[in-house]
Amino acid sequence: MNNSQKFNFQLGERFLGNYAAPPEDPLGELTHFEMAIRRFCFECDRKVLIEIGDEKIQVFFDPDICMLLEDYLPEEIGKLSQGKPIEIDFAESCTLSIKLVPTDDRISCTLSKFGTSGWEKHFEFDRTEVLNTLRGFLQEVMQLAVDKGYITLEEKEEFIRPAFAGSTDAAVLSK
Repeated sequence: MNNSQKFNFQLGERFLGNYAAPPEDPLGELTHFEMAIRRFCFECDRKVLIEIGDEKIQVFFDPDICMLLEDYLPEEIGKLSQGKPIEIDFAESCTLSIKLVPTDDRISCTLSKFGTSGWEKHFEFDRTEVLNTLRGFLQEVMQLAVDKGYITLEEKEEFIRPAFAGSTDAAVLSK
């Protein structure tokens, strides 16, 4: 297991090579917020660099980050802060899974690439570093959506609240 290496999610440059069709909701099943996030991820598509240990992985707002947001990323970060394991999947761009399992003040990370040339690597990180990275990335993406006019500040704050609210980081560490 590799210790004391990088765990980082970083916004990259604008990505103009998206050839997917714009998001639609022909049946009107999505909320205003859900449709706004889909439009934001599509129209403001960016590269996102994920660094885990010695691995560097590139994903995109559309579809990767959009799918994470739709899969309740704030709630998953909240679960992690409460000492529960989570899994973050990037099935579209790079068939990658990040499994995070908290133990005391550390987080065990299993990075799995699946598909025809699969592999698995294990890392260990400081718990606070991982939570700060995930929360900071969520905050940055959602603030960009506010700055670009896709959602309001109030919508952003309500959406990200589960990643910060009820955090028991200190309580879990004292067990």
